[in-house]
Amino acid sequence: MTAFAAEYGPTLEGELLATEMVAVNDDTGASSACSDQYLEDGVLLPDLPLFYVRAQPNGSWGSATMVDLLVEAGRHMSWLLPQASPFVVGDISSRNGGYLAGHLSHRGGIDADVGIYRKDGWQHSRGFTQLAPSELDVEATWTLISTMLSTGNVHFILLDRKHIDRLHAYVQSAGLLTEAEAARIFPVEGTRAVWEHTGILRHAPHHQDHLHVRVLCGDGKRAD
Repeated sequence: MTAFAAEYGPTLEGELLATEMVAVNDDTGASSACSDQYLEDGVLLPDLPLFYVRAQPNGSWGSATMVDLLVEAGRHMSWLLPQASPFVVGDISSRNGGYLAGHLSHRGGIDADVGIYRKDGWQHSRGFTQLAPSELDVEATWTLISTMLSTGNVHFILLDRKHIDRLHAYVQSAGLLTEAEAARIFPVEGTRAVWEHTGILRHAPHHQDHLHVRVLCGDGKRAD
């Protein structure tokens, strides 16, 4: 059992541990360097419907860091919020990276679109659902985000500002973060330019229905 499993519960019956499912850099000898323009030594996100739904199987290739993060997040969610829907994973990258239709990014396996939760921990299994801020399940969505953040491999997460504000209010009222932690994760108040480029959670238009997650490279650095 991995340290993650010890903290968040056993692996579900019939599911393999993440370390057995993906070709991590230590096993493949792949370079820890990465790019936001191309994908080298890509890993296909395993089909694990108890953890998450792959909405775009042909676009489900990512870096080992990205795939590990999504698998661990899925296992975490199934343990902490078993009543919640498996989250939806949209586009990551094509097998060799490069241009992916409908995106300016998603070229190097370090970006993934991930669904957010409607009330009662629900996500539509066939794709993303646009939500008004009042419809957002802040507990389930924050649990998903905090699971990803706990890996230490998240560079930033894009989401609509109104959803970010709801999440910020939730973690403050529930006492889930210290002031220092909240300041590092959430954007500072100020002009539009400030709150689009500070913190880990950042505003982006057209992100009322999903998270855009970018991970760091295997060496903990940002993409070239």
